[in-house]
Amino acid sequence: MKFSFLNLSLLSYTYYFEQCSSFVIPHLKSCSTSCKNSMKNEAILPTNSVLFSTPISSAERNHAREIFSIVDTDNSDTICCDELGSMLNMLDIDASESEVEALFKYLDMNGDGEICFEDFSPWYDSARTAAELEATTIRDIILARRTTNKFDETPISDEVLRRAILCAIQAPNHGMTEPWRFIKLGKKSIDKISELNSRALFEAGKKKKAKLKMKRWKSIPGWCVVTSKLNDDDKIREEEDYAATCCAIQNFMLSMHGDGVGTKWTSGPITRTQEFAELCGVDKTQEKIVGCLWYGFSSGGLNHNPTVPRKKSVDDVLSERP
Repeated sequence: MKFSFLNLSLLSYTYYFEQCSSFVIPHLKSCSTSCKNSMKNEAILPTNSVLFSTPISSAERNHAREIFSIVDTDNSDTICCDELGSMLNMLDIDASESEVEALFKYLDMNGDGEICFEDFSPWYDSARTAAELEATTIRDIILARRTTNKFDETPISDEVLRRAILCAIQAPNHGMTEPWRFIKLGKKSIDKISELNSRALFEAGKKKKAKLKMKRWKSIPGWCVVTSKLNDDDKIREEEDYAATCCAIQNFMLSMHGDGVGTKWTSGPITRTQEFAELCGVDKTQEKIVGCLWYGFSSGGLNHNPTVPRKKSVDDVLSERP
């Protein structure tokens, strides 16, 4: 897991010997403003503070020890400031040169220009713990997201949509093909698609359902159609691109959920018609419509979306081979 000084909300404090202007303490991402302000007024926290007391796994500690030995090129069992920077980079910790210097001065309590692994380890424990807390938040969003079927009519800002698409396009895709396209539909297009769907239902003899669905569809505030590139010359690539676009859609929905916005991925019969494609400006010889993403505030709140238990557990789907 990669984590950074910024992601961990590393706070600056005055170094008590005034050997540097600041140093950094991780583990405070969720600390309230009043908590942060009160800490600024306290004495310098020693490395054995409660902030550094949460243990990490033996594998992570052993890996940190291995990297420490690698950067300790003279086998002195100590490292200098430049070596600390190299070590942080090898441990996937993003830090600027000034942040590395500040951290080194903080850890080098006796000011001899060197730190040993025992000096570094407590800080690393805390940094890893903070990263795990952030990872837990991400897992919570994944586990909490559910399909929204009833939306309030309040429009969702384009800022929220753009954040969702930014997350979507970070999805893995082989060869960086970036096969996706996102099409935000306006009211005129939404009304025409709603009427198209209603007409199809009416012709199928479902008159009451046609009227109700048209009203409901027109009230959904956000519509985003997602497509994936077709590739007649390379069907394997086309299949991989489709899978990548599905990953992008998951990212989109998770970002929306993180912003308190509900989503529904719909891919019903109407989305496969030529009329739908034309209304969305899609050339079906070049792109496949993967689905339409409805988004908006969930009626009653996200927590009121029904939770459908998974039929299979981890043990049911996980197998091992020697």
